[in-house]
Amino acid sequence: MDKETLAIDTIPDAAPAIMSKITADEPYFGQEFDSEAAAHAFYNAYATRTGFVIRVSKLSRSRRDGSAIGRALVCNKEGFRMPDKREKIVRQRVETRVGCRAMILVRKIKSGKWVVTKFVKEHTHTLTTVKGRRDCIFDQYPNEHDKIRELSQQLAMEKKRAATYKRNLELIFEQIEEHNESLSKKIQHIVDSVGDMENKEQKSQT
Repeated sequence: MDKETLAIDTIPDAAPAIMSKITADEPYFGQEFDSEAAAHAFYNAYATRTGFVIRVSKLSRSRRDGSAIGRALVCNKEGFRMPDKREKIVRQRVETRVGCRAMILVRKIKSGKWVVTKFVKEHTHTLTTVKGRRDCIFDQYPNEHDKIRELSQQLAMEKKRAATYKRNLELIFEQIEEHNESLSKKIQHIVDSVGDMENKEQKSQT
């Protein structure tokens, strides 16, 4: 959200009259929230019902103290993905950004409330059903999903290997303990034998 947007998107005095005619099932210009998190939760719930996924976008901060004063929440198909030269052609991700402009802008006002200063309802793509929303998320990150599964398998193998190493170390410590115990007995036997020999020698001298 840039300075220009914040300057233009002001709330007129007539806004309350407009608000009363609009259902609270979808965002509307001038809608108030107690916090940025509440605005995010509302728009996310709206997206779930409508059939799209949201993405947190631009953040505006106060010049005075650096606190957040504005946030853009957009459709996950907003903009266009820049090509990544590091990706091999055979492993390129499915194109998910199609320049969709659906979004809301929320701005923090003096009362501490967060107010919707802009709402774009229309999408430039087909919306998914609630059931298909999860598939939409997985389609957005196919390689990442495979990578998580691969890393999970590696983690399971490492846990088994660590358990084997732990057991081997325990066996080594047990053997060391047994050896130390046996060595202590032998040393004590030698000490006792030397003591007996000294006693016999003293008796023979007397």
